[in-house]
Amino acid sequence: MNFRSKAIESVVATPLGRAAFKVVQPMIHQARRIAHPDVPIRHAIYKADCCGKKIAVQHRRDNDSDLMAIDQCFTQAQYDMPVGAHGVLIENIYEEIVASGRQPLIVDCGANIGCSVLWFNARYPKAHIVAVEPAPDNFELLRANCAGLDVDLRQMGVAAADGRSHLTDTGGGGMAYRTEVNGNGPEIAMLSLRSLLASKPADHYARFILKIDIEGAEKNLFNDNSAMLNEFPLIILEPHDWLLPGQLSSREFFRFHVNAGREFCMKQENVASVAMHSSLLGMTKGLKN
Repeated sequence: MNFRSKAIESVVATPLGRAAFKVVQPMIHQARRIAHPDVPIRHAIYKADCCGKKIAVQHRRDNDSDLMAIDQCFTQAQYDMPVGAHGVLIENIYEEIVASGRQPLIVDCGANIGCSVLWFNARYPKAHIVAVEPAPDNFELLRANCAGLDVDLRQMGVAAADGRSHLTDTGGGGMAYRTEVNGNGPEIAMLSLRSLLASKPADHYARFILKIDIEGAEKNLFNDNSAMLNEFPLIILEPHDWLLPGQLSSREFFRFHVNAGREFCMKQENVASVAMHSSLLGMTKGLKN
């Protein structure tokens, strides 16, 4: 239960509090409609600080998973990785792509309500972002939060090959939708990274960051396309072995990482796979000095 819910629960715990809340609530709703006429009453606006900017994030009221996503992206800055020599390398690559006249391409698989997209947009303002999210309720907020940004929204799942799958709601309040080929949920379209990237020609876009948080479906994603995946200087993944014990859901990612000769970093629940670059050794020596 979040702070707002606890406060309301405390107020309505007494007959006087319930009566007062019943009188005040319509006025609160009216004030919200005036302040944010395009925001449904069931939603709220959170003002996040990010990269020196104030960012408005629309989220579902009393939805702890939305508030958790906001906290992870903006308070904990979970995607502000890697750091040190690897962080310098990624920043240099970003600047080199921009100087070349192309746009850095960020692909956000499992974009949820858009917190990660908003963070990437603030951190890398000249990047073009593709945001992939299969769940309709999450996608509604993703669309609202990304309005006016250079973001290509795709309401579908991501997989090793184009096709169809099923969307399963595991009861995580919006943060734990899973795509399952043999699931019982509604059927959804699945988009391969190959098809997605084919729509972003290399003469205009340069592959930069691939972020993956797809609740265990990474097992399927890394079964193929290793050479294509290796073209991303930075891959950020949330592994889900803890969620799916015995299914080896992150094995193919680590197999790809090792075979490609990439370097490994960690921050909180995410891991980063960084493409090896000759400058890293020199940076390391510089940092030691």
